[in-house]
Amino acid sequence: MDALQIVTRKIEPIMEVQTRVIDYMTRYMVGRGFKWLLPVMLSSITDPLWPDPAAREALKPLEVEVYGERLRLTHSMILHKQMAVAMGIDKLFILSPNIRLEGRSADDGRHTYEFTQFDFEIAGASMADVIKLIEDLISGLFKEARSWGLERRIPRVRPPFRRFTLEEIKEEFGSEEEASRLMKEPFWITDIEREFYDREDPEKPGHFRNYDLYLPGGYGEVSSGGEREWEYKVIVRKMRKAGISLEAFRPYLEVAKAGLLRPSAGAGIGVERLVRYMVGAEHIAEVQPFPRIPGTPAVI
Repeated sequence: MDALQIVTRKIEPIMEVQTRVIDYMTRYMVGRGFKWLLPVMLSSITDPLWPDPAAREALKPLEVEVYGERLRLTHSMILHKQMAVAMGIDKLFILSPNIRLEGRSADDGRHTYEFTQFDFEIAGASMADVIKLIEDLISGLFKEARSWGLERRIPRVRPPFRRFTLEEIKEEFGSEEEASRLMKEPFWITDIEREFYDREDPEKPGHFRNYDLYLPGGYGEVSSGGEREWEYKVIVRKMRKAGISLEAFRPYLEVAKAGLLRPSAGAGIGVERLVRYMVGAEHIAEVQPFPRIPGTPAVI
């Protein structure tokens, strides 16, 4: 796709849907007492994306020099969300730009290396609290969207959505992608071994209090989250097990060691993925004015 093809696309109707989606989600959060934080794009720390099995090909974070200091471009603001909760901000959300060069050679229509997450965190919340909040948000959004005159038929969905553990998904469907292709409504996948900050179930070692929301029709994962680890010794043990450098996360670990991290839970919702589903786009590039697709040069 060249510059002429990019600027002559009929993308204005999709931007109208995106505007309404973001308007609904921000109203939803503000109406429930959430504080709206502004994003951080450069930091000394960012989400390592490891040891999440889905990100095993992830490259090191991009770095730039800022006034003689090496800073990283944001993978996600999860660590900043935890530190914001430590500051006393009990309920927060962010429209967070993320950059992830995941080394994917195949273009699957779902991945983009520059995207935005509707990210939020709640102090003292549980897995059940966040799942309910997202289910209410999605079902309310879909209900309102049916009055927007979209060409795509937006399904009527009612909480609670079906839940599967990752093990159950693999036993019944073979893979998460196949489950998304066959399911007719949004569904949850829980208990996924991944990054050190997702809380291990204290009553079931080797199991995890985290959750991903998948959309039907093959649209795949749209939201990912979990309860958070906040105890210094647990965090360090899990980082060492994953082979993560403690020094690379020194500011975060200093806060944890001082006992200032607090129990919390949260999630991120992929804005472009959600909009892609709502307009029925075949490829995620269709919902980005300036596509950022792995393996494809950015023309503009």
